[in-house]
Amino acid sequence: MTGHAERTAKAAPRPGKGRRGGTSGWIPDQHGAWVMVIVPLIVGVLLARPAPVHVPLAVAWFVGYFAFFAGGLWLKARGPRKRRYVAPLVTYGVICAVAALVVVMMRPTILVFGAVFGPLVAVAVWEAWRRRPRSLLSGESTVLASCAMIPVTAWAAGDPMTVRLWVATAVIALYFCGTIPYVKTLIRKRGDRGWFTGSVVYHSVAAAAVTGLAVVGLVTWVAVPVFLVVALRAWWMPRRAERRGTPWRPRTVGFGEMAVTALVLVAALVPPGVFQPVTV
Repeated sequence: MTGHAERTAKAAPRPGKGRRGGTSGWIPDQHGAWVMVIVPLIVGVLLARPAPVHVPLAVAWFVGYFAFFAGGLWLKARGPRKRRYVAPLVTYGVICAVAALVVVMMRPTILVFGAVFGPLVAVAVWEAWRRRPRSLLSGESTVLASCAMIPVTAWAAGDPMTVRLWVATAVIALYFCGTIPYVKTLIRKRGDRGWFTGSVVYHSVAAAAVTGLAVVGLVTWVAVPVFLVVALRAWWMPRRAERRGTPWRPRTVGFGEMAVTALVLVAALVPPGVFQPVTV
């Protein structure tokens, strides 16, 4: 983690850490990404039905994320440091390929989603190669690829692509895509008026879109106050940090997003017609 105190020469490195304090590539240190890796797979299973194919699919997905993380480090490294990341990249890459092959053998038509994942992964790899792994383009492409796992999970089980499935995917994608600019306004782009304005506008549009979905009966009305809270926090959190003159701690931001993510999942998974407003 950047800003971390250097270890003394005699101190033993922690698991997943290199001898000079950097990550070895075996264990991803981007803790916020774990939610985006885990949630779509779980949501897909909940909206579809558990099936044997989900086991190799989960292995391919999680190990694929590990391989992507190690690959990003390999692309950024220069000179001899590249060798540090070869072992995790090759190991995870082989495991991912084998698991993916099993999925394809069990459900060959799943290859149609290559048209979705291919361009998104290509964009993320390109940004990593250009040494811009934290760019908005890279972040949004990986988020969209993550959300695409919801329909992939249902397709793998042989379930139909229902309207509810696609709407839930859209609701979760609206939220996750917004976390990229929101977190930047609190940390890396703190105090940047352009990023702040863009984040607030995006979240306002997302709240309006979810309200429209509720009006036509595609999502429960619970989703409306949830996304209003999401939009409010996109405005209030950066403003509060600016007024008090101290930034939010990453841990505080992380715990807050865990709570908001739980609310968004309720909004996406509760069937339409539940908790509808009472008309007089």
